[in-house]
Amino acid sequence: MKTDKLAYILLQLAPQGFFELIGRNPDDALRYEFKSVELKETAFRLDGVFIPKSDDDITYFVEVQFQPDEKFYARFFAEIFLYLKQYPASNWRAIVMYSSRSIEQKNLTNYQDLLELNRIQRLYLDELEKLDSLSVGLFKLLVEPEQTVAKMAERMVARASLTELNLIEQILTYKFRTLKREEIRQMLKIQEELLKETAFYKEAYEEGEVKAKLATVPLLRRLGLSDEQISAELNLPLSDVQRVPRKEQSS
Repeated sequence: MKTDKLAYILLQLAPQGFFELIGRNPDDALRYEFKSVELKETAFRLDGVFIPKSDDDITYFVEVQFQPDEKFYARFFAEIFLYLKQYPASNWRAIVMYSSRSIEQKNLTNYQDLLELNRIQRLYLDELEKLDSLSVGLFKLLVEPEQTVAKMAERMVARASLTELNLIEQILTYKFRTLKREEIRQMLKIQEELLKETAFYKEAYEEGEVKAKLATVPLLRRLGLSDEQISAELNLPLSDVQRVPRKEQSS
């Protein structure tokens, strides 16, 4: 699974970190629904839109960009303005999350005026300061160098919820592809510090882990993965993945 797809999983399952990154209260995440939106009669799709539950709040268009693309801004702004034509939005902001500044499109001549508007915010994850917030730390973990990522993740484990713990494991499983899940847990000392080998906690942990994984299935489908690929990436039985209902893309 590509790192940018992991970033979309974080936006869905840990949206509090996104709202902290853009300077809002993390609890504001409860006022939003994160969706992928197909734009009618076009080949465009916005992979990440935080749609407010209240009409007078801000709509956030979010794009995760971890690969160079010299046509990125042409596509992104076209998608935004098509959305505004097709769907009501009283106020909006556009957020681009880059893995690093070096990934950003080099030729900005046609877009400089737009980028200078206060509606547009660019975030460079590798430049984030080490914050106390665990939700923000999950995004930082995506781009942390391999030499230091395990130590950073270990510090996060002690205060992580079950969902956050699963996300930490998913990120490290991606970064250390040769290691098995149990080896990742040993690296993070999860068995010793959290699971305590009690049957009750292990059962609760495993149930929470599976639920967290299944919650990402619709998003991974929208990002183009087949059920077979999702099963392999999340280490879940194909039958469990196929039982997740398929939803309409937009409304």
